[in-house]
Amino acid sequence: MKKAILSLLVILLFSAISADDAFTYYVNKDYQKAYDSLYSLFSADSDNSLYAYNLGVVSSKLGKKGESLYFYLQSLQNSPDFSEARNNLDIVSEDLGVTVPKKLLEPLYAVDITLILFFVSLYIFAALLSVLCFKNDWRIKITLLPVFLFTCVTASLYYFNYTERAKETWAVVVDAEPLRSGPDSSLNEIGAVREGEVINILYSSGSWYKVKSFQDNVEGWIDLKAIRALKRGHI
Repeated sequence: MKKAILSLLVILLFSAISADDAFTYYVNKDYQKAYDSLYSLFSADSDNSLYAYNLGVVSSKLGKKGESLYFYLQSLQNSPDFSEARNNLDIVSEDLGVTVPKKLLEPLYAVDITLILFFVSLYIFAALLSVLCFKNDWRIKITLLPVFLFTCVTASLYYFNYTERAKETWAVVVDAEPLRSGPDSSLNEIGAVREGEVINILYSSGSWYKVKSFQDNVEGWIDLKAIRALKRGHI
């Protein structure tokens, strides 16, 4: 299973960056140079799912499983149907013993049931209102009120859900680090996060971030150098 997935990288690497040296470095097993070359491309185009995927494979070759998990997950932000990235993500997360939130495997603004209900109720309300213009029936007037209220409720629910998801900031721990009681390395350790663990960023102070672990809900402060923030997809 692992070999089949990783062998596909060679094809993907060649098709994505044939004009660059990264493919040559990878074939020659100079993984650090392949990483550096790929990362320069990724920095210029972080929405490119292939760059992120290939960085995930090279990071794994370098023994950086936390970074590997981050890049596979980043790849899926804009290409949620990228099966090779999803398979490799599952392998790495199982190796590291971490759990990836299901919401991070979907586009940020994916259509949900609340939005569907809103449009259905809006359509029904518009249809009843148009009928009322031609036929002044008290039964239609009575029906309009609950339909209107249902439309307002579904619109509100979608809005609050949308804003809540949009303001969430997620990251992946690339180096296992203790969590501090405040934004300073001299302060007490109150917990720890493992390599590859997915965390929710609450707020920051300089280069320190107050985070909450998805794995066990532990909160604490961690240095920016130990984490990589995810750029969420907007499909």
